[in-house]
Amino acid sequence: MRKRINTLDASLLLNGISYGEHVMNAERVVEDVDAQVKGCANAFIVRCNPQKPMSDEMYEALARYAVAHNYHFGFLYAYQFPPAGKKSHLNAELVKMLESIGGDLFLGEYFGEAGSDKAAKDKGYYVEGSDVIALQMPPQNFRDMREAKQNFVDFIRRMTQYDAAIGLEKTSLVEATALSRYELEGGIQTPVLEVLPGDPEKLLAFTRGAAIGYKRKNWGGFIACEWYGGYRHEDMLKKARLELTYKYLYLSGANITLLESGNNEIKSFGYDLGYDSALCRGYRDAQKNFQNFIDKNPRLPCGPLAKVAFIAGNLDGYTDFMGGSSWCQFGKEEWGNGNAEKSWKLLSEVYRSRDWHDPAAFSWDGLDLNASPAYGMYDVLPAESPLEVLQAYDQLIFVGWNTMTDALYDKLTEYVRGGGVLLMAAAHLSVNPARGGKREYVRGGDLSELFGCKITGEERINSGIKFTRESSVPGLLYPGTSNLWCDCNYPGGFADFACLEMDGGEIRGMFCDRFQAPDRPYKPVFVENKLGQGVAILCAAADYPGHPAVYPMYSAAAKALLTASHANADLKVEGSDRVRYSLFFDDRTGEEMLCFLNTSVYKNCVGYVYKGKKEELLLAPLELRVVRFPAQ
Repeated sequence: MRKRINTLDASLLLNGISYGEHVMNAERVVEDVDAQVKGCANAFIVRCNPQKPMSDEMYEALARYAVAHNYHFGFLYAYQFPPAGKKSHLNAELVKMLESIGGDLFLGEYFGEAGSDKAAKDKGYYVEGSDVIALQMPPQNFRDMREAKQNFVDFIRRMTQYDAAIGLEKTSLVEATALSRYELEGGIQTPVLEVLPGDPEKLLAFTRGAAIGYKRKNWGGFIACEWYGGYRHEDMLKKARLELTYKYLYLSGANITLLESGNNEIKSFGYDLGYDSALCRGYRDAQKNFQNFIDKNPRLPCGPLAKVAFIAGNLDGYTDFMGGSSWCQFGKEEWGNGNAEKSWKLLSEVYRSRDWHDPAAFSWDGLDLNASPAYGMYDVLPAESPLEVLQAYDQLIFVGWNTMTDALYDKLTEYVRGGGVLLMAAAHLSVNPARGGKREYVRGGDLSELFGCKITGEERINSGIKFTRESSVPGLLYPGTSNLWCDCNYPGGFADFACLEMDGGEIRGMFCDRFQAPDRPYKPVFVENKLGQGVAILCAAADYPGHPAVYPMYSAAAKALLTASHANADLKVEGSDRVRYSLFFDDRTGEEMLCFLNTSVYKNCVGYVYKGKKEELLLAPLELRVVRFPAQ
């Protein structure tokens, strides 16, 4: 029987609406909410409007309405868009009343878009001298990534401290970027991803990973399909996008889905459509269909199971959505979206099969397992996650910015010693938080204990490389030969590399500029080191993996690791890389459920080998199929 590996409870699934995006009728909110929720949902939040604040009596009426129908409810933007002359729409008296009436049904306050406002948008979004928090440009004089990150956490903490002062501990934040981790550090209790700004497949993993790393119980998705699902509302693929968003949130383990708009009115991109329009009915139908689905398909409490985690490094400011200038530091080239941030494009390859002609694509017992990691899911964990959280994963892969510390280095060493597999580049080992600053390596470059080598300097190199055939990681198949007689691969131009002096590690990749085997001693570019029960892998790249000359080799190693994780799992899945899948389970009964989602508008086949059986499924366009395995 599988054991629980984190604090999430996937059995809770609320399906809600957000009222007030286009229209706020402050005198008849209950009636408007009822028209949108009835038969379609089991939760709602109301967007607070500074020009049309609700009366205390309306707050009470909403609470009593919610309790009468057993709906969960909350309020959006109470603090960030307050009425004139007030700190927030909410105060201690209102909170006490809402808590006393609503109890566990009261979800508290939903803050919104802090990361996009303070770390992602371009300078034209801000208005000098504005009193509106969202329009105030972040400071433009950060010394380094540490100061920038701390400024953001302090901004979040000021909001959560106000709510705490009025007795409101239930806080969520609807975030369009990858920065939920810092919001949790600032006191937010529940992370919620605004889905469709940015790449949801990446950002859901960031949001769920933040919840896991900070040991939260719940997380959610806020569906912004009207504004971000496409500019042509009538387009068939936009309709498909809405349906897939709901289903992907189910597959990913989200605890609450909230539809921002589109179900009542559509007033974006030059359209003006009302409640009775076909497109608005389509939004309501999508939500109603999802409600029917979750009523018939309750989720098990544990999952989705993931055994691979990418690490969001210490002080990383990657946003995915927007983010042309790191931490909104405009006009400074060193703060522009650089190789550290571009490294995260590696996540776009996680669910992609290798091309048919790629010699690095290997089969496993006749199966092509290159299209997904073990159990179909991965998480993006904050580097500050406790050791026991990291130890739930077989593999950790570093990607974007990381400012190394002694404490983090020690934690990673213990992770590997306990049986984990770690992949990093030399770039991730610098302790200098300044963008464009000189690399200063942790422990003075003595990496002997963790990586079995020492950094003795740096060299700018333009060369191909060769992998060996061997690896100490079970199932890891490097694209290499036993005699090193082959073409040199993955040339990409000049980049900075650390010079490595071996001290116990094994060279698994070396620079080479010819077909014949390179001369000894090899110039290492990939090193494996066995430590305790685990293996640490170091790429010598001093430039981040997003550098054009580093990315081909680093992504090849990472993709090989992902395939190895799949090969080592007791569940094997092959077929179209348009199909996503996940596994949920009950750690008390042993019951399990597999979820398959066809993200294509065409039929697709998928096969799986599990519990001694090989099955093949034909999935209809956009189909979400649940396969249950009873307790044994």
